[in-house]
Amino acid sequence: MNNDDFIFIDPTHSKQTILGIIKQSNINISQPYILTKDNLFEALKIELAHMNYNLEFYNPTFPFKNKEEFIIFLGQSKEKLSYYETQQISFIAKQIISFVKSGYDYSKSPFKEYDEVERAVLKIKEYGDIFCVRTAVKYFNLTRDYDKQIECKVSPFISSQIQLKNLWKKNSVPTLQIKTGKFKIDFT
Repeated sequence: MNNDDFIFIDPTHSKQTILGIIKQSNINISQPYILTKDNLFEALKIELAHMNYNLEFYNPTFPFKNKEEFIIFLGQSKEKLSYYETQQISFIAKQIISFVKSGYDYSKSPFKEYDEVERAVLKIKEYGDIFCVRTAVKYFNLTRDYDKQIECKVSPFISSQIQLKNLWKKNSVPTLQIKTGKFKIDFT
């Protein structure tokens, strides 16, 4: 039995995702773009099984840092929502955001009581990869005690992107900008 029999690549990974990872690493597969998805997955399995060099990833936002973590990532399924499901979840999140921004006014929202809002938040919290869901949960948590906060489920890939974004934001130095010229101000 070969070592490549133990490496499983979940079929829900797209060819583009795998090509992007190969492009930003030192994985040695010749002309991966011309391979079909199945052939690309097979070539990747063979390369990972017979690799005699250290695997390096050049993108810090990847949710894996070494060969073992990469193999685990490949074996996990990518639970994708359909476009319609994503729109439904986003709509509920936007209703919650609107409710909070309106000053918790039930007459301006489809919600009739606090428990209904809480049930909606608990329903969408599993989809934290969607930006408006994270925003809705964050706004809703403003109404709750610190020890009863609701946490969003965020994939490792999105979590690493958020951490990188926060690091860039922290390291950016705000500067004073002076703009000159003619400005038109209208107070109507």
